[in-house]
Amino acid sequence: MINKYKPIIKDRFKDDYFENRIGNDPLRSRQFKLDSRFIKRYVWGGNLCDVGCSTGEFIRAIKFPGVSYGMEINDYAKDLASDVISFEKNIFTDELFFDLVVFRGTIQHVDEPFHMIKKTFSALKPGGYVVFLAVPNSNSHFFRATKTLPFLVQHLNFYIPDDLTFPNALKNYGFTDIVVEHPYLDTPYVSFIADHMKFIVNFLTRRMIFKHAFWKSSMSIVARRPE
Repeated sequence: MINKYKPIIKDRFKDDYFENRIGNDPLRSRQFKLDSRFIKRYVWGGNLCDVGCSTGEFIRAIKFPGVSYGMEINDYAKDLASDVISFEKNIFTDELFFDLVVFRGTIQHVDEPFHMIKKTFSALKPGGYVVFLAVPNSNSHFFRATKTLPFLVQHLNFYIPDDLTFPNALKNYGFTDIVVEHPYLDTPYVSFIADHMKFIVNFLTRRMIFKHAFWKSSMSIVARRPE
């Protein structure tokens, strides 16, 4: 993202992490469309910053009407994203510039998440929005039972948010109009009966035998910088 974070985070996300993040996962592509609908309930265009933009597959999928900027620590992914994302501006370089800042599955991977939220508030225009997508929820049934979540890779995470304290932190930084959703049933990953059976097996064995979606395991959050 910026030099300050590279020594701590960069070695955790090597080139092979991004090899399956080039728009070739049909389930993830379907989820991107749902994420796009969520975003467009609040923001229809303008300057966007995608924090941890990976290969740019998300920006390509959502077709956001405006200028897309990004932050990415991996040079391989950054090169793949450069045709659709500009890296000239980000939440650390500009204030009062962005209409939308997106953290898609990234807030848990940064070592100073609250500092980044603070910088996001400064980088947004008055009335601008921050959106957090695919956020793990440590207040979920699954996490409380097993102390992890199926989609987490433990060594890649610094902080696992929850749907109680994380919105409060956003409020403390000045954000308003905070909305938290748990989109389990609407995601392409849901398999209702199988998910519950796998949850029971994981819980009884106290082992992560199966990876699957489940109630409240992930969150979508939107917050607004006041006018």
